[in-house]
Amino acid sequence: MSSTRPKSARSPSRSSTALLLVALAATVAVAVLGSIAVWGLYGSAYADQSSGAPAAFAGSAQPLRVGLARSPGGPGEWITFARVFAQMQRDLKRPVVIRYVLSSEDQTHLFQRGQIDVALMSTLAYMDEQAAGRVTLIGTPVVLGEPMDAMFVVVRDDSKARRIEDLRGKRFAVSQDLAGVSFVYWLLKKRGENPDGFFSATPTDVQDENLKKVAKGEVDGTSVRRSALAAWPEGTFRIIERSPELGMPPIVASKSLDEATVDQVRQSLLHAAARGVIPVGSVVTGFRAANDSEYDFARVLDATDRRLEQKAFGSAHQ
Repeated sequence: MSSTRPKSARSPSRSSTALLLVALAATVAVAVLGSIAVWGLYGSAYADQSSGAPAAFAGSAQPLRVGLARSPGGPGEWITFARVFAQMQRDLKRPVVIRYVLSSEDQTHLFQRGQIDVALMSTLAYMDEQAAGRVTLIGTPVVLGEPMDAMFVVVRDDSKARRIEDLRGKRFAVSQDLAGVSFVYWLLKKRGENPDGFFSATPTDVQDENLKKVAKGEVDGTSVRRSALAAWPEGTFRIIERSPELGMPPIVASKSLDEATVDQVRQSLLHAAARGVIPVGSVVTGFRAANDSEYDFARVLDATDRRLEQKAFGSAHQ
């Protein structure tokens, strides 16, 4: 899941469904893929767009608006969240609108404008919104049975590297987020290394794309969150460094959402796995309650001087 701070926002389009109101706000390619996935799940359950909310809820309740951007495990997990929030719609007996957006920046702008009630939010966005007093922490996904996240430095399984020092002078892909520049800068400084010029080149992209570069041999290593690595088959990569644990990207509610609804949302999430809502094969295997202290290490990384990070990793993109 990308962990960058807000820059811009877009307004999503909407489409009604008998189980779930799904709104897609992304590039054309993402919108098409998302539509195919949701149509595959709900099939003929779609209602005509002009019909408005599902008949069971029409005129009876205001929709609960949920924002999703990047999910743990990648875009393939969107269908898991669609099913989970479809169950939540039944639990709350009110319509649920999911807004798929291209980035966490867009999502945060929608949240700040009061257009989203609940969101699966990036860690950086959560820390910003929590510091501003705008969010209530509901819980976090569990990924392949792991309740907590972590940052890893990974190489191809056939690499000879055993620690980050073995990547000196190599090509290293970084993402401009906590798992990328922040974690690697922190790790190198902790080892007494000078990050500036440590790697021969630092091409930048999102974590999913950086993993592809490593798998193809285009770069020698990258750093990612455990939740991003979960979608890849075992034996593709080898972990050579790891961080202290921290909370998964959290699900939060706007402070404007009433306490009773927040508790209903939390209970629906906590029981999703037991109800068989989560598809077989999903890397998201459940949900759990969370505590703000689980993001203490993320705050340590966030406190790193970002000007130094940009000098160390932002100058070489070849």
